[in-house]
Amino acid sequence: MSVTAKVSISVPDEDLLRWAKERSEKKGVSLSAVFTEAVRIERQMEARRSFLDEIGADAKPTPGEAAAIRAEWETEAEKPARVRKRTVDTAKAAARKKGKRTAGKTAAKA
Repeated sequence: MSVTAKVSISVPDEDLLRWAKERSEKKGVSLSAVFTEAVRIERQMEARRSFLDEIGADAKPTPGEAAAIRAEWETEAEKPARVRKRTVDTAKAAARKKGKRTAGKTAAKA
């Protein structure tokens, strides 16, 4: 089971933030998912650099080993971000956020 931690980040580059928001909308995922994907990719790149440093510049994997490594790396890079599920209609969500009752709940109480 995965645990989600809520954090706050600062994005000093307005163009980067605009791009991230556009990507979020285009992919139908949350802004958090876009940043999570970026961090995951950076972690993978760091692990790859570490692996390459570990085996050394002169290492020559067999064609089978190279294919297995390539397949693993491509599979990891292609994992899709989790798509945002919309379970509550937008008007109801906005009303809840403002602390107002929706018309349906008010009518039910009357």
